[in-house]
Amino acid sequence: MPYQFEKHPKKKGKCPSCGDPKSFRYYEKDGVRLSEEFGKCERANSCGHHAKPNLPSFSTTISSVNVGSDSSTLLPDVYKQEQYKTWNENQESALHVYCQSLGITKKHLSKHSVGTDQKGKTVFLLKNEKKEIVNAKWILYKSDGHRDKAFTSHSLKQPPDGKKYGMCLYGEDLLDPEKQKTVIVVESEKTKVIASFFYPQFDWVACGSANGLTDTKINPLKGRKVIWLCDADKAGRQDASSIKNLEKHGIDFEVIDLFPEQNDGYDIADAIGDKLRPDILSGARLTRGKPKPDIYTPNRHQYSTVDYRKDGTIWVLGKKNWENVANFHLFIKYCTEDENQLITWVLELRPKNGDTVFLEVEHDDFCSSKRMKNLITAKQLSFKANDDHLSEIHAHLFALKDFSKAVKINRFGLHPESELFLFANHAVTPLGQIISPDEFGIVSYQDWCISIPRTNTNKRHRFTLSDHPIKFNDWFNLFLGAHLKENAFLPACFYIMSLFRDIAVYQNGFSPILYAKGPAGTGKSSIIRSLTYLFGFKQDDINLKSKNTDAALIKLMSQSSNTCLWMDEFVNNLPQEGLLQAAYDNTGYHKTAENSRNKTDTESIDIHSALMLTSNYLPQNPIFFSRCLFIPIESQQKTKNQIIAFTRLSELQENGLGMITVELLKHRALIKESYSAAYTTLYNRLKACFINERLPERLFANMALTMACAFVLTCEGHIALCEYTDREDILDEFTEIGRKYISRQHNIQNDTSMLSEFFGTLQVMFDQHLIHEGIHFRFDGPLLYLRTPLIYTIFMEKYRRIYYKEAPDRDSIFQEILQMEAPRTEKEVIKTIRFRQPEKNENKAPTQAVTNSLSITYEYIKSKYDLDLINRQPKNF
Repeated sequence: MPYQFEKHPKKKGKCPSCGDPKSFRYYEKDGVRLSEEFGKCERANSCGHHAKPNLPSFSTTISSVNVGSDSSTLLPDVYKQEQYKTWNENQESALHVYCQSLGITKKHLSKHSVGTDQKGKTVFLLKNEKKEIVNAKWILYKSDGHRDKAFTSHSLKQPPDGKKYGMCLYGEDLLDPEKQKTVIVVESEKTKVIASFFYPQFDWVACGSANGLTDTKINPLKGRKVIWLCDADKAGRQDASSIKNLEKHGIDFEVIDLFPEQNDGYDIADAIGDKLRPDILSGARLTRGKPKPDIYTPNRHQYSTVDYRKDGTIWVLGKKNWENVANFHLFIKYCTEDENQLITWVLELRPKNGDTVFLEVEHDDFCSSKRMKNLITAKQLSFKANDDHLSEIHAHLFALKDFSKAVKINRFGLHPESELFLFANHAVTPLGQIISPDEFGIVSYQDWCISIPRTNTNKRHRFTLSDHPIKFNDWFNLFLGAHLKENAFLPACFYIMSLFRDIAVYQNGFSPILYAKGPAGTGKSSIIRSLTYLFGFKQDDINLKSKNTDAALIKLMSQSSNTCLWMDEFVNNLPQEGLLQAAYDNTGYHKTAENSRNKTDTESIDIHSALMLTSNYLPQNPIFFSRCLFIPIESQQKTKNQIIAFTRLSELQENGLGMITVELLKHRALIKESYSAAYTTLYNRLKACFINERLPERLFANMALTMACAFVLTCEGHIALCEYTDREDILDEFTEIGRKYISRQHNIQNDTSMLSEFFGTLQVMFDQHLIHEGIHFRFDGPLLYLRTPLIYTIFMEKYRRIYYKEAPDRDSIFQEILQMEAPRTEKEVIKTIRFRQPEKNENKAPTQAVTNSLSITYEYIKSKYDLDLINRQPKNF
């Protein structure tokens, strides 16, 4: 093996010539250092001492490591990355102040990743072409913009385990992806930042020193026109190994010297500081490199079968002759692939005269010359290729590898792998930062390239993120005012849980269904609809009375992730009740895969969002009911303050409430860390409230899971669901609210007698204006009088329509009511009672005596069976 210089992070030593303690790079062979007399002083301008081994061949080339591709290369961990991003927003270092005195904007400094650490030093963030932060460089500057040489600049300290942090060109993340701009390479990061502001017609990168353009860093310059803008010293003009590397890699470059009369290291940043603006292209040319013949340019390609010509046409070599197949140049911008491995291609069509055209095509279309002709002709361009021509063009495009691969996402909400939350027009990071997609609907985040969902206009509108500056607490106060705490608190907790549903399901394995029950006019739909606005704009409900197939319903349930999905008009014996029940266990629908020839192959459509149901009925299936979080909505009468709050809330919602979701998403790391402990705490406290009762464990689990995320955020002071700030007081309030809901649901769930069906049907009859006060029932103090002979006839028909079976006989109902009313006697309960005649004016007193009528304690059945015969929405309201 040839001898070579020791690689970083091995430390440099003391130069035997000039005595500098940290500039002498030693030689090694097979990882073992040679005698320390052999090496090179990197102070090329002031010293330049170089003692070579008196042996055969050696190499001064540092072996290449491709950042991000070598398993031993590290990226800074997420905590460092977030710290760097915070520093990048700090504009207080001496260099920032100096740059701003030159007129350089804060926006420019932030864009070029110039930050300030907690000690006031300038930090340059090194980002690769994927825009990943791979390293950082710390430099201390004086107020005049010059370096403080008492401080040794440094990058990240390398870990001791053999792995290492990579390096890249400073500024390569901002290089023109089309490779049309000339790139100017300078040594200093400061020079790159300053010059790029005053000369935006060029791309600027810094390599760190005269020898900084190593094999590791040079790859982003390939295929570009490059200028090495040398400093006014010997190292920058002649001795730089960077220039030799440009030649070695066949880069199309030239060396330009703006200050040939000077030898003091003066550079263009110094000139700008002296109020000079030299013409870069008028500088002295010292060296001219030539590109390797296999480097692609728009007019020449390494494959002899395809030629992109200067006149903007594409020629393909046929069996005998070259054939003109297109009047534009074709490039691949993106290749996208979704979770079902369906591929699409975003193509770029560049006519010589005219605007660039972008075209998204399905994979089958991309592979068919006939389909491609149809698509391209619609753009008023000519494409005359046959399938053979198209295959050659494919080979040409794939060989370039000059396109990005993107993951195509088909559902809004959380993308679990990247933890991005996807709206129709933006993406939100786990820290709550908003990322805008490019013109192709693609967002880049860390090492992810994601194509956001595209669906019909109505659904996109629901998930469109507006910039309306609304906060959670402001919304919740109006929501609370409009619907009161007993109806607003738990739905708000459910919404917060839905944002972090994947965390809850991972911990617990289930997701409860919010079930809001109430007669018409109580506002149950308004409560649930308001939650859907928190993901953008209004969501139309999925009406369960429609003729939905199992597959269609599950598909609707799978189109978003970590959101709330609303289904209205639930009825008992719904054919799809089993599918809704499966949503609790996070299981979906299995079907034979499309285009599958094997009948045993199936694909699963899973459920990813929290399900909300609204209904006029109590669930009769105890298995389904146990998976629900039951919220009875009773009162129809609204106070003046409620009406005012509801009006203001309705006006607010029209602006879109998505920024509330963005506000809460930034706490994802906190929820991950705290969820398990919060769930356990709430579960134990709720269970302790029923220590001597035998309640199903599922009731406590459902409530604790729903409340846990909101409990964490309330305790940490990020939201205000209650008026307390002390954790124990907050826990007491959450527990008391949960206890009331659990107790009520258990009482209803535990009653399996025919009376629950009788009073449930009676409620429906009242809501549908089939029975009326005075004629069919009336109140006498605490007692409810029922005109049973007239009611029972209507009851039998309605019961059959609801339960699809014959109604229980009247005597059986009477016997159940007598047991319920004990110790009241039969004569007190079943007796003759006067009611108003149906044809008489409603203001007349009851005059018609009706035997076998019932006298029942109203408050008892109201609490036990959720019966409300007082509040009813007017007919045709």
